[in-house]
Amino acid sequence: MADYHMLACMMANHGDAANFRRFDALNIKILLYMKADLVHLEAELRQIEMDEKSSADTSTSAYPFSVYELRKSACSGRVTQWTKYQEIQGKLQAYNSALLQYYALRKIPKPPSNSVGVLREWLDRPEGGDYFLGPKEANMWDIEKDLLSLNCRQPREDALTTFINERLVPWYHRRWGSRTKCAPFSNIIYGFHY
Repeated sequence: MADYHMLACMMANHGDAANFRRFDALNIKILLYMKADLVHLEAELRQIEMDEKSSADTSTSAYPFSVYELRKSACSGRVTQWTKYQEIQGKLQAYNSALLQYYALRKIPKPPSNSVGVLREWLDRPEGGDYFLGPKEANMWDIEKDLLSLNCRQPREDALTTFINERLVPWYHRRWGSRTKCAPFSNIIYGFHY
């Protein structure tokens, strides 16, 4: 019976099939929420700064000039610039990290269209995936514009290579290759036949 282990082995053995969702809309939505949260925190910090600047408390007058005094204010038990700054710092680091990760994710190339077809065909074949994925999971590769390929060949160098890889090989496989007898995939574990 097929399972995720067999799917992982197939993807490892056939690098072009290592296609994953980028989750563009979900990543962007999370970035937008993080940004909105930071905008509100920034406004709160500005308000605290203005309140402390106009305060009759003389200890706050040193805050704009001394990080030492600002840091000591955290011991006062009230929300100060320093406590708000600490709250913002962690969220800002997470936001910046998420931005850079998403930027790097967007640079991963999309898979060639024929590799998605090969993957879907394997998932549907009785000797391959045999429809083992549940309804939602089976649709993971349906939004092709949202896919990325971890093992995608570098940009095609010429039209002949593109034609062979994306047209001729899939045509051969549909026409004659599917009739060729080979070792059942269940006998292939981590690339070894036994």
